[in-house]
Amino acid sequence: MDRDGIIYLGDGIMIDGREAGGLRRSPFYTLTEHDILHLKDEIKAIGADSRVFLFNTGLQTGYIDDTGFINVRGDVMPDKTSVHPRDMMSERAVLAHEYYGHFMYSPSAFEPGDWRDEFRASYMAAIKSPNLSNDDRRLLMLDAYERAKESGIILHYSKKARAIIYGY
Repeated sequence: MDRDGIIYLGDGIMIDGREAGGLRRSPFYTLTEHDILHLKDEIKAIGADSRVFLFNTGLQTGYIDDTGFINVRGDVMPDKTSVHPRDMMSERAVLAHEYYGHFMYSPSAFEPGDWRDEFRASYMAAIKSPNLSNDDRRLLMLDAYERAKESGIILHYSKKARAIIYGY
C-alpha cells in the first residue's frame, strides 16, 4: 500500500485502501439475495439511509468519496476464526463503520486509507451508531486503535474508549 492508501494487486489492478479490511470473507464472494435482504435489515437497524448502499458493486466494501455511495461486497461478512477485531466485527458493525464513520464525515480532511480517517470511522461508529451490541462497539473501538498501531502510532485509550472496551 502506498501512502495514499492505494493497494496494488498486480496486473494493473489497484484498489482504495479504505475498506473493511483484514481477513474477512473474500470481496469476490457474490452476495446472494438472502445476504442482501439480511444486510438491508442491518442497515435499517443502525438507522442508516439505505439509498447510499450499493450491493455487489466495486471491488470491496467501502465508502467511495467520488460517488457518495457505500459499496457492499462479500468482505462485509466476518471471519469468525480470526482474533483481529476488524475481522471479527459483524456485518452491522462494518456497515456502521462505513456509514457513521465515512459517509457522515464526507468529505474527509484525510486521504482515503489514511489511518486517521479509518481511526475516526471506527471510533465514531462505536460511539454514534444505534443498535450495536456491546461486542460490536468494543470491536469497533479496538479496531480504531489498531489502525493507529498498524501505522506506527501508539495512542492511549480515551476515557470513552476504556468505557466501551472494558465496560466501565
